[in-house]
Amino acid sequence: MDTYYNCLIVHSSDFIEMLEDKAMELSNEAIEQIDKGFILRTQNDTAKIKENLIFYANNLKELVGKDFEYSLEEKREKNQDWINEYCKSITPIECGKLYIHPSWYEAKQDRINIVIDPALAFGSGHHESTYNCLQILQELNLQDKKLLDVGCGSGILSIAACKCGAKVWGCDTDEMAVVSTKENASKNQVKLEEIWEGSLEKISALQGSFDIVVANLLADIIVALPLQLYVKQEGILVLSGILNVYAKKVLDKFKDFAILKQIENGDWTTFALKKQ
Repeated sequence: MDTYYNCLIVHSSDFIEMLEDKAMELSNEAIEQIDKGFILRTQNDTAKIKENLIFYANNLKELVGKDFEYSLEEKREKNQDWINEYCKSITPIECGKLYIHPSWYEAKQDRINIVIDPALAFGSGHHESTYNCLQILQELNLQDKKLLDVGCGSGILSIAACKCGAKVWGCDTDEMAVVSTKENASKNQVKLEEIWEGSLEKISALQGSFDIVVANLLADIIVALPLQLYVKQEGILVLSGILNVYAKKVLDKFKDFAILKQIENGDWTTFALKKQ
């Protein structure tokens, strides 16, 4: 193990998830989420990553028509068990009847417990988009419903749906996400019907067969995917990860769906839509 590693600490007043995604794209490294920011650790030089992130952040300001404050700090630090230190900082959350907690916290007897030991860069329920999805899923009748989780990440939504009675399929284009989902499903003693690396093209034969399709992704990805083809008539489409400024863009794509619910939480919007 190298004695030192390079560290890029990013703070931002807004749009932190988009900056996280860009940092992972630029570095191919995992990140640690912190309050209003994240930390990227790598053995490689961070100067070019920092330069590209600044360029991206400034372009983002113009794109969304909103100014926001951000900072980037480079450090070189001694190696330590920083993943363990990060894990210690993760606290449980409650969302309705769900209690989402790392394995080192005790379960609650009066809640549906979901154990998520957060991998770096994957969701543990704290982000507004994920929390909104969990909230909506609990309001739906999931018993014996066929549900597709597109972009499953840590598997938190898939696991929550399973524990609420759904039969769940899940996919992600990131191999690490698929591994994380499988590991977390095993920890929670739930069985997914199928989980695969890739996107919808691998299950084209299942178009029109899902009662519920969930996609907690960024707006441009949601609009690009043919999600509507996989929802059965009278089925539900749950869409999240949408910046408020892109809400209309998403609704325009799914104009044949009726709005069942819309949640705005901070800069983020979540929809529950019904196929008519």
